[in-house]
Amino acid sequence: MKKLFILSALLCVGVLFSATAKEKADYKYEYQESTVTYHNVQVYKVLDHKDAFIVMYAKGHRDVGTVSIPKKWYSSAARTDTKLSFRALPKGMNSYMTVIKRDGSFERVLLTLPVSRAAPVWGVADSTVKVDDADKDSLEIVY
Repeated sequence: MKKLFILSALLCVGVLFSATAKEKADYKYEYQESTVTYHNVQVYKVLDHKDAFIVMYAKGHRDVGTVSIPKKWYSSAARTDTKLSFRALPKGMNSYMTVIKRDGSFERVLLTLPVSRAAPVWGVADSTVKVDDADKDSLEIVY
């Protein structure tokens, strides 16, 4: 008699769990895949030039890539359509760069660096060297 009671109780519990699992969850919004993607890379050095920031970053696991980011992206007159932003580096982290794309095309870049320009990641580029792509409108980067 005890075995029959225990078996019927387990059967009832199993039926209840299976009935609640089949209910469809009601969500406020339908599922939509995001069109925004981002990629983070470690930054080794940022050289400050009069026309651009020259960023040396980790490319793959053993190579170093270089990209120039025009200063005009940061100093937009309206400050609403800036393509470059800086963030303060939290303590205990390495400097990194975040490239944000919308629908596969470049939208903006975020540099997370130490605030102090005396930090080893900051440097100064030779002002006599001309940066060829200081007037570009998009960032082409190889990861």
